Amino acid sequence: MKYKNIEYAEKHFWNSVKNLTGTVVYYFCQWLTLMIIIRIAGYAVSGEFSLIISFTNIFGILSQYNIRSFQLSDVNNRFLSQQYSGVYVITSVSAVVLFLFALPFSGFNRNIIISCMIYMIFKLCETFTNYVFTYMQLEDKYFDIVISYCLKGFIPMIGFAGWLYFTQSLFQSLCIMSLLYIAIIFFYDIKKTRSYFPNGIVMKDVIVILKECFPITLSPLIITFMLYLTRHSIENIYGVAELGYYSAVTMVIAVVLTIAWAIYYVLLPIIADKYIKRLKSDIIRIVFIVLGVILVTTLLSFLLVRLVGNLIFSFVFGVEILEYMYLLFPVIITSAMLAVMAFTSVCLIAMQKRFAMLIGMLAGAVLLTVSVVPMTRSGGMLGNIRIFTISLCLMVIVHGFLILRNLWRI
Repeated sequence: MKYKNIEYAEKHFWNSVKNLTGTVVYYFCQWLTLMIIIRIAGYAVSGEFSLIISFTNIFGILSQYNIRSFQLSDVNNRFLSQQYSGVYVITSVSAVVLFLFALPFSGFNRNIIISCMIYMIFKLCETFTNYVFTYMQLEDKYFDIVISYCLKGFIPMIGFAGWLYFTQSLFQSLCIMSLLYIAIIFFYDIKKTRSYFPNGIVMKDVIVILKECFPITLSPLIITFMLYLTRHSIENIYGVAELGYYSAVTMVIAVVLTIAWAIYYVLLPIIADKYIKRLKSDIIRIVFIVLGVILVTTLLSFLLVRLVGNLIFSFVFGVEILEYMYLLFPVIITSAMLAVMAFTSVCLIAMQKRFAMLIGMLAGAVLLTVSVVPMTRSGGMLGNIRIFTISLCLMVIVHGFLILRNLWRI
């Protein structure tokens, strides 16, 4: 029995490593894309790209509706695969409609608006990828996930960089990036999943799924909104060029969140299964291990920044970024809190306490909404990051209380 438990743990560990490897490669390429824009087109265009990402991410999250988390936590198979397909159709169409409604009110210029429209297509492709990866994970095809991530990271990035270099057109480069991403879906993802990807769409009871997914849908949407809010306040107060510098340093936050979710997606069904079986001690062990890893990673990040932070950032972004390096240590703290908050959210999702999880997130979002502008005006970029961190701390405190209460009742 002990041997089986060790073998079981090793399997999930290596699955996490595979999923993490693919995710790191993919989002490293997206971070590299930002660096390429800065080098080729400058910080002003980088700031525009940051606004495009922040705005469209809101609707990209809405199209995904966090169905993957819900489906992976559905260990009792309450719903058919075709029902989940039906939900994805509804959420994607709704996201496009809301996106087109909100775009004229964004205040963006014409170039940013048309670039947002192309990037929205890219986000819908990411939604389809998210659904494909769900079935790859359920079929234990983690190596296919890694390959797909790598292809979608490097090929669109190379196409984007080459086109931007020769044309200096952000819009055209985004078009090339989206077309290459679509090609990879057709020639790799669909081919690999043809034997087990669900055929057809069933609309029966999709409203039930939509209702139950609603709290966990708002959670990434809230975080995306908070990221957009912090960047939008910087752009409004200090301008798009300053936003470019701010985005370059704070890109760490998005990267850490993405890496964390890559691991949490593997842990989610495990925690859900243990909660149903009332294995309290196993859940507590997982919590301590994850928090310990976050703490050690944060301390190592501090050490790395202290030793070679200036060297790496000046090499990547140019010496002008050194003026903003004072932001990096607070950004690491913010990233660590975001990783903790994401994990506490996953725990509550696995415990089927989705509305309770939403309450904690809304508390932090409300605090940030009312405080970000005055904090940014009085404290500059540092004040902006600090209020973001405080908002995340509030979320963690509420979530921690709810997790302890639910574990106590097991």
